[in-house]
Amino acid sequence: MSFFVGIFSSIEFWKFALPLLGAIVAWFTNEWRKRIVDQYQRKESSYKELLHSLQGFYIGANNAEDLKSEFLNQLNIAWLYCPDDVIKKGYAFLDTVHTQKISSDTEKEFALGAFVAAIRTDLLSRELIRTTALSATDFKHLGVNKH
Repeated sequence: MSFFVGIFSSIEFWKFALPLLGAIVAWFTNEWRKRIVDQYQRKESSYKELLHSLQGFYIGANNAEDLKSEFLNQLNIAWLYCPDDVIKKGYAFLDTVHTQKISSDTEKEFALGAFVAAIRTDLLSRELIRTTALSATDFKHLGVNKH
């Protein structure tokens, strides 16, 4: 026991141990930051695609069916790393533009605004998503109606 007390009280031990501990902490911090940056870049790229594909829901849009299909694909990809709020608001927007349901333009605009606001909130937070309350029953396999 006195051997360990002697080692831990020695200046030579601390000359080695403190830089080692500092390097370990720096490495873990760097890896954590890299993970945040990687996730942010994935989200930003996916969100750009989601926002671009929203054009498919405007009347008279070129390639509307392709853009709608891309929106659905990107919303499915969002399940991998986006917060529950973004996914739920994406589905809420889709409910307002569904061909079997009639929603007012005001309802559609509000749902779209809430969806875009959720995206913005997520991007500005730069938080890692670690938990979800979504379950398998929340996932919706949707397709674009071809005319």
